[in-house]
Amino acid sequence: MITQRQNDILNLIVEMFTQTHEPVGSKTLKDAIDSSSATIRNDMAKLEKLGLLEKAHTSSGRMPSAAGFRYFVEHSLTESADEADVYQVIKAFDFEAYKFEDILKQAAKLLSDLTGYSAVVLDVEPSNQRLTSFDIVQLSSHDALAVMTLDESKSLTVQFAIPKSFLARDLVTLKQLVAERLLGNSLMTIHYKLRTEIPQVIQHYFKTVDGVLELIDYLFQSLFDETVFVAGKVHSLNYATLDTYQFLDDKQAVARVLRDSLSDEEVTSVQVADSKVAALSDLTVLSRKFLIPYRGIGSLTLIGPIDMDYKRSISLVNVISRVLAAKLTDYYRYLNSNHYEVH
Repeated sequence: MITQRQNDILNLIVEMFTQTHEPVGSKTLKDAIDSSSATIRNDMAKLEKLGLLEKAHTSSGRMPSAAGFRYFVEHSLTESADEADVYQVIKAFDFEAYKFEDILKQAAKLLSDLTGYSAVVLDVEPSNQRLTSFDIVQLSSHDALAVMTLDESKSLTVQFAIPKSFLARDLVTLKQLVAERLLGNSLMTIHYKLRTEIPQVIQHYFKTVDGVLELIDYLFQSLFDETVFVAGKVHSLNYATLDTYQFLDDKQAVARVLRDSLSDEEVTSVQVADSKVAALSDLTVLSRKFLIPYRGIGSLTLIGPIDMDYKRSISLVNVISRVLAAKLTDYYRYLNSNHYEVH
């Protein structure tokens, strides 16, 4: 445990270093800490021995270590919002949204633009969503469109080639099978049924089953993928390695890692050089959940260097999350007023 004065010294060094990225010396702290330079140097040496500070190679000053940043986040960080940032966030969301995805994309882009780091937005976890409607629109004698709705609010369309073995009524039969066996179930249950129940009952619906299971798998496969929006991927090259850039390319892997970093009980999580994934192990991963009305919980994540400005970064994540939830509430209220999502 460190003393109050040592805590004050660490806090000042963290705040100064994140603003200037220059090592901080005892003389710089003298005006803010009511002690002599020798006392401050003593405390800085003790903080270094505890692993919370590091000595810079090019000067006599100190800078925070990864452990020092982590200690600051866990013990001293307080939430505050800059009025200018709040204004920019509210202004950025002042647009007419026709698609749910456009709102999530805007949130990721805004967080990345305001911080200069990479940002990720996740939709509700697929396994927690329900299939609430399913329809088929035949486009021609060769192809058709499956129109699905999740949670009575999120629409998806999948165009597909009609199997050559299909009889005239088989599209209607396919719709009937989905209505009787899959509709109203969670995607987790649907995934299980596609592997167990559906192969066993398929012959009761179709005279010829060639290609039917493959078609059903094709129609539903995209529903099991995470909906992920990544912005500012190229920013990672300024503070991380090529491994991080390539990791951000694999959206499904990104979603799995970020979900693991935020437990069910947490609303906000700050990992400072604490990820088990090599591409993120030397970075800060800052995540916050937000409400998606009628459907569940999404998350907004900032991925940046460990020497980021934590006060501003956490403030921006919190403000954007709240404004995003309000925007989504307005969007779904609009949809529920007899309007429809445009694709």
